[in-house]
Amino acid sequence: MNSDSTVNFLAYFGDKINFYFPIIIITFGTIGCFCSFITFTSRKLRKTSCSLYFIGEALFDLVTLDFGTVTRFLYDNYGYDVQIQSEIFCKLRMYIANASPAIATCFIVLAAMDRFMSTSSKPVYRSFATIKRAKCIAAFSLSICLLSYLHYMIFADLKPMCILQKGAYSVFTIVFSIIWTSFIPHFLMLCFGFGTQYHLRMTRRRVLPINSQQRRLQRIETQLITMTLFQVSLSSLLILTRMSYYSYNVIASGTDRTAYEEALDKFFAKLTTQFFYLNYAKSFYVYILCSKYFRTLFIERIKKNYRRLIPCRTNNTDRRQRNSNAYINRSLQARHVQRNA
Repeated sequence: MNSDSTVNFLAYFGDKINFYFPIIIITFGTIGCFCSFITFTSRKLRKTSCSLYFIGEALFDLVTLDFGTVTRFLYDNYGYDVQIQSEIFCKLRMYIANASPAIATCFIVLAAMDRFMSTSSKPVYRSFATIKRAKCIAAFSLSICLLSYLHYMIFADLKPMCILQKGAYSVFTIVFSIIWTSFIPHFLMLCFGFGTQYHLRMTRRRVLPINSQQRRLQRIETQLITMTLFQVSLSSLLILTRMSYYSYNVIASGTDRTAYEEALDKFFAKLTTQFFYLNYAKSFYVYILCSKYFRTLFIERIKKNYRRLIPCRTNNTDRRQRNSNAYINRSLQARHVQRNA
């Protein structure tokens, strides 16, 4: 009886997680993506190479949340599945839902690489941390990601549900997800993160005279490094939980399980799925918490946009007031003329 109650509790709690977590993640994640756009497109940041990667990350975070997460939420909780009605949508959804989070992760890797290059003492490495080089690197990396995930579109099919083909390709997707999608990007993130820390320690040992302009640029670079390192650390932690569950599920797939183990497996499947999507909703809030410069810049951008709206409202109010006064004056003059007549 105790085991049955535990199984029922896990099923109930898992369903609640599967319903409420996506709503929170989609809402706050979408708001955070737009706030990131507002901040990184500011005049002070848009000319830095790292900001270009952060903008790219925010864009594909938004696609992941408002397409991948929304369609999964509708299917899991309401049984609404457009994929079974259209083979084209089935293939597109399978492709976008897998490619967009991978591209967002790729941009985090590029941001970590950019900070590693920018803190290097070698001019050749630092030359890669420029906006011109960053555009070329971003375009090349985007092309690689888009091409490497095309097989999801090719091998997705309605049978009768939208699933990937089984057999040898199923084994390939498991290996592909673990190695290419999870292990390699986060291994590179950590390598670039530790490399950046090493470069920073070496830089502190070199005492060089700097002017006020260089000091301001150095302050911006330091803040971007802090944001990147926090982003890399949290992203690796969240994806590690998903990768650990996925690896365990593959290893234990052929074993017999009790009802309790089945319930526990389904519960962790739902929980780690939400951790996976949380990884693409967290970026703005990580930046706002770990960087004072980012907070200040975001507030400045909000105030600036607000001030742009206020004069428009004031001008419209003044115009309506002038029109109203002119109408009243004309009415009074007309009455005065009628009385004199």
